[in-house]
Amino acid sequence: MSTVISFRDIADAIFRSKSGLAGILIFVTMLVFSLIALIYVPFDASSKWNDITFWQFNPRLVPPSWINLFLSKKLPETITIEEKDFLKYEYYVETAGLKYLTLEAKFSYFYDAPPSEVMTVMYVNNSSGALVSLKWIQPNSIEIPLARFIVEDGVTQIYFNIRKDIQDSLSNTMLSLGITPPDKINPEVLLFSDFSSNYTNGNFAVLKGNYRIRIDVATPNINATIRSKLIVYGRVYGLAGTDNKRRDLFVGIVWGAPVALAFGLTAAILISFVQILLGTLSAWYGGIIDEIVQRITDTYMIIPFLPILITISVVYKINIWVLLAIVIALSIFGGVTKTARSMTLQIMSEPYIEAAISYGASRSRIMFLYILPRLLPYTTANIVLSVPSYVFLEAALSLLGLGDPAMPTWGKIISDSFEGGAVVHGLWWWVLIPSSLIIITAIAFALIGLTLDKIVNPRLRER
Repeated sequence: MSTVISFRDIADAIFRSKSGLAGILIFVTMLVFSLIALIYVPFDASSKWNDITFWQFNPRLVPPSWINLFLSKKLPETITIEEKDFLKYEYYVETAGLKYLTLEAKFSYFYDAPPSEVMTVMYVNNSSGALVSLKWIQPNSIEIPLARFIVEDGVTQIYFNIRKDIQDSLSNTMLSLGITPPDKINPEVLLFSDFSSNYTNGNFAVLKGNYRIRIDVATPNINATIRSKLIVYGRVYGLAGTDNKRRDLFVGIVWGAPVALAFGLTAAILISFVQILLGTLSAWYGGIIDEIVQRITDTYMIIPFLPILITISVVYKINIWVLLAIVIALSIFGGVTKTARSMTLQIMSEPYIEAAISYGASRSRIMFLYILPRLLPYTTANIVLSVPSYVFLEAALSLLGLGDPAMPTWGKIISDSFEGGAVVHGLWWWVLIPSSLIIITAIAFALIGLTLDKIVNPRLRER
């Protein structure tokens, strides 16, 4: 204990060490990743994460877009035809007392696979009903009448893959072309099929080119207005894919990064500092104080921490910040308390402590100004190494269904993936991406902790 280690020594050692530099690089990347959350997610992710309607225009259960770099066939990305992209024609036939509106939009499709879904949204401002006819025109000019139905005032969503009338229309179109329709009609597949190609493996070849959708509306209300939006859902999406609720997993991941770091760092720093303070207090004042602190520490160290935490989470349904407070409360006495006590006993025999006592320094002044500063550098490694354990703790509780249900954390994403059958159905991105980030975070702090350990233990220093 004769060698005094300062925080400058620690910083110099970290930047001179290969492992320290690697850990700092990963840690800085994580911090940048956290800042991206403020730019990429310009809304309150915690309030929108469980709002199903907010994510309705994303494809469901699709992998990240970057997998196209490794595939021979290019999977489609989501194509959105906004209201402004529709050409609009309207006229009023006075003798019939009807207003006719036509909405038509064109889009290009040059992918090697059909989309996952197709949906159109109709925004109707009409006090009376309106008759709507949908027509699909392929690049080879084949016109496919899709459906005729009545829409009322408000918003109407038409998912092509679940409407029986669209399935029947496709079946009739294939029969008119002399093609026997398959037993199961998948509109999102057949609408993009080249019916002149060979029917192999239960599918036609994908027809590439410019597609059109036409919406004809007839209504007796001359003041009626109708707008439309078309979504051709892709088979890949974003940087991290989507889950079973169409949520962009990258949003949850970038939002979960600052939450994970805040949870882990706050718990590690506060618990370590409190335990250091209690250990120093125990050794410095001794007597009954030492006895009380040590007995409480012994009791805390044998208390089953995780079962108590699980019980509290089940009974009270706490959020992540209340969970953090409970973790700190259950950990204020621990192994660091005993370590700090033993180190304080050694420091108390140092000459400068005896000199401080001789010139009349108060006991509290000596403890806070002369003893604690000597202890902090030696416990920094413990702080750094304990951060991953608290990140893993939050993930473990979320996996058990005991985490914060509203906050999109890495643990919550992994928990949702298991509930959604990601492992069974091979939805690898839903599990591996958040799991990998937890592991990378642990590696970063482990590398920094290894460097700090080399400072305390010279035998570990690189030669």
